[in-house]
Amino acid sequence: MDGERASAPDNSWEAVAAAIRGRRSNLNVDLERAVPRNVVEELIGLAVHAPNHYRTNPWRFVVLTGQARARLGEIVAGVVAGQLGAKEAAVERQRTQFLRAPTVLVVASAGDPDPVKHLENEHAVAAGIENVLIGATAMGLGSAWKSGPAMTDPEVSAAAKETLGLAAEDEIVGVVYLGYPVGAPGSITRPEPRVTHISE
Repeated sequence: MDGERASAPDNSWEAVAAAIRGRRSNLNVDLERAVPRNVVEELIGLAVHAPNHYRTNPWRFVVLTGQARARLGEIVAGVVAGQLGAKEAAVERQRTQFLRAPTVLVVASAGDPDPVKHLENEHAVAAGIENVLIGATAMGLGSAWKSGPAMTDPEVSAAAKETLGLAAEDEIVGVVYLGYPVGAPGSITRPEPRVTHISE
């Protein structure tokens, strides 16, 4: 209907829109307060509702808590330290990066020999990550989606995937940090989207 929204049950439009608009990256979280496993599993369950063109079920999640976060950081830092021109600050940043929240999700997409399906798997997983972030916001959790050498550097990525039990052909799409916020995220002004309407 022109100028009107289709009807949505139980004010779901308002709830979903509020969660999307309220989502902000927030790493100002309580490092001592664990996110319960059932809450993490509920959020992960939202990912599989993202569009998946070929129904390949490409989502791969590895949940890191406790010392597992530090162990992955040590492995990544060790690889970075061995690279030519690596700076100590960069190495230390990799060593501690996974300790910024009590729960860390490493999110990967399943590899596929078909390059089109491989790419579409990554896109589906990225959409799934957004579902997780919106769900986390609706639950009152702080969250942040980060990238880094585990996604961009083949040597680091290979070491991370081996450590996490992911297949060599899988692609790490992002790292999601989750925790209970102890402070509000910063405000941000979103630019107006660039939209072109074509009717003929």
